[in-house]
Amino acid sequence: MFEKLIEKIQAAEKIAIFNHINPDGDAFGSAYGLKLALIDLGKQAEVFLREGDKDLKEFKALRGNGCAGLEISDCDLKIAVDCADIARIGDFKECFEGNTAAIDHHITHKHFAEVTVVVPEAPATGEIIFDLVCELGVKLTEDIAHNLYMAIMCDTGSFKYSSTTPKTHVVAAELMKTGINVAELSKRLFDTKSVEYLNMYKKGIEHLELYADGKIALLYFSEADFAQAGISEADADGIVNLPNSIEGAEVGVYIRQRGENFKVSLRSNGLVNVAEVAASFGGGGHDRASGFLLKKPIEETKKLIIEELSKALCGRI
Repeated sequence: MFEKLIEKIQAAEKIAIFNHINPDGDAFGSAYGLKLALIDLGKQAEVFLREGDKDLKEFKALRGNGCAGLEISDCDLKIAVDCADIARIGDFKECFEGNTAAIDHHITHKHFAEVTVVVPEAPATGEIIFDLVCELGVKLTEDIAHNLYMAIMCDTGSFKYSSTTPKTHVVAAELMKTGINVAELSKRLFDTKSVEYLNMYKKGIEHLELYADGKIALLYFSEADFAQAGISEADADGIVNLPNSIEGAEVGVYIRQRGENFKVSLRSNGLVNVAEVAASFGGGGHDRASGFLLKKPIEETKKLIIEELSKALCGRI
């Protein structure tokens, strides 16, 4: 699986790593776990981020997130992690050319690199990076393990999502053997909330809308909602799971305004493949967690989404 990728890594000296826009724990943990492994292999490596990425709590929880001093133009290999298509790299997509590779776990992955490793059954890209580290013969240090554990923990919802497999627990056990403090990391990322977050969560409960006899739960926040609460969208990311946590809901819809666009996240409780629904709007992701962008008035956005989800639910309830 990794033969061609390892050939590229072995031949390279300076390696640029990219993750996706609005990076989550898997995007950060995979990228920095890979970076540290490459450095231990004797390579120079750097993760290139966008403005605002370093303010996110997941970035602050990383190990080895200091700057290596490389420029993209210095690098002779470019690797994208956790990116389903080149657009997800954001502003760096124009730089992603030449000697390239991609490592991902999204079933909707659109091949855009010379060498691609996609493992859709992996619950997180971090699990794939773990396998790559083992194949490279790199010692699994506590810092590498910390980052990869964070990646896997975040994309499995602390190992509670259906994507979690027996292998996931085996990999987590191997990472824990290095001595990482999983309790502290879990508390920091999942169990510590600001007052602003809790106020926003309260507002989310008040804003919930139910459709299709309660089978679809929808939550919409405007930019003004975030401003009034004194919290950024990134710092309120956990609210994405509020709609599908409602009893009786089969699909949760979380919409938030971004200028003229609306970011839509879909979460399924198993009855609907939301990756297919997201794809119909030009997006993608996983069968139970997907997303896309729409540039239409909010009421039209809601109407289109509810219509498409109602079609997906038809005959299944």
